[in-house]
Amino acid sequence: MTWQESEKGVFLRPIGENETYNKLVADAGLPLNREHWAINSTATIIPTGSFVSTDLAAHFRRAWAYLRFEHSSIAAEVAPDNAHFVYTVPANGAALDAWVSRTFSPTPYAKLVYIPKSGELLSHTAHWRSDGIGVLLLLDAFLALAAKLSSLTDADPTHLDWGTEVVRLTPAIEDAAAVPKKSTPELKKCGAAFVGTFAHVAGAVGIPYLGNAATLPTGTRNVTVAFSTAATEKIVKICKARDISVAAAVHASVAGANYALADASARSKHYTSTIRYSLRPYLPEPYSTPAFAAGLYTTGWMKRVESKASWEERLQIYQDEYRKGITRDFLDSHREYAAQLGELIRNLPQGGEDQQPSDVDIGNIGIVEKLIRRLYGTSNAGLEVKAVSVGVEILSRQAVTFVWTFRNQLNFSVVYNESFHLAEQMNQFVSTVQSQLLEGLGVQD
Repeated sequence: MTWQESEKGVFLRPIGENETYNKLVADAGLPLNREHWAINSTATIIPTGSFVSTDLAAHFRRAWAYLRFEHSSIAAEVAPDNAHFVYTVPANGAALDAWVSRTFSPTPYAKLVYIPKSGELLSHTAHWRSDGIGVLLLLDAFLALAAKLSSLTDADPTHLDWGTEVVRLTPAIEDAAAVPKKSTPELKKCGAAFVGTFAHVAGAVGIPYLGNAATLPTGTRNVTVAFSTAATEKIVKICKARDISVAAAVHASVAGANYALADASARSKHYTSTIRYSLRPYLPEPYSTPAFAAGLYTTGWMKRVESKASWEERLQIYQDEYRKGITRDFLDSHREYAAQLGELIRNLPQGGEDQQPSDVDIGNIGIVEKLIRRLYGTSNAGLEVKAVSVGVEILSRQAVTFVWTFRNQLNFSVVYNESFHLAEQMNQFVSTVQSQLLEGLGVQD
């Protein structure tokens, strides 16, 4: 266990290199009392059977406390030294209730909010606590607990064996993956090679934006489109027949939409975007399991494509990249890679608005049913999940397209900051991605 008890009921561990990098990115928003890349997720819940008459707000509040017991890292915080994470065991029922009140309510520090009128559960967490896959696994665990508690209306989470939950505090990815603690010239070289891909960000194509270098970010917004089940089925069928992934096809379409919306003078530039991987499948048990959902177990690097490349050529480039997977050599160099990325962030040149990207990147969640069920409990007493979404807080000119499939429907959601882009522009972007995907695969919707 990487966590150590510093005083009775208080546990500490050093912030890992990958977590440090993500925290450095997030900390850019601290002057605005916000965090760049903080993760937002939404689930629309419909109660079934006896749950219809249940006070779901109170029920979910209780389940949230149970989730902390099972996934205690959701209550971890940054220690005052800014170099460690700290977890404090609730001293009593009042302390647990105080934590629930701070984190299950619509405040600036909210971690979970339930909106009865729309049936939505909204979660918000720092990216150093988890990742896009992790937050959905946490939602799965939360809903499973809520359904399980249906027959225990008087269940009291303060009666749990608090203090034993610390064995489930998550380690940093470098420890979970058994990454060598001592660097070598080979590991430094491998890490530097991946850090070098970030050089492709400079001079890349972007879409027009509002404001200038002095413009402050305001609210994060999103526009979403869901394909019909029939169109989704056609897309999946064609991709399988061509032995390509839907992710690669969408990625090629996002690249094309960046060029379609770019100013004419910028369309000769290359396009740079992120190749993202969940590291969970590459970890040993138990870290590869949903039991460690509350951990940052993701990685990525940058990939460049040229302006003259066709949709098909971009598709093949991304398909080849996604097929590579994660090697043991890459995992072994990840501590070095993340540490060098942290240094890159710390030493970015100041000023110069042209250095700030305004492209639309991509993040692929995949098939959500692999992470979340459609129904928890039964039709006589349960919770049905009608829709989900995942996004991040955006405090820059860059936007991100999130892609996932749920209930046999392919979904796109572009998250952006309203200070730099208008909803009309982002609706146009999403429509362009959609049309390029359908045209590229030859699908009639």
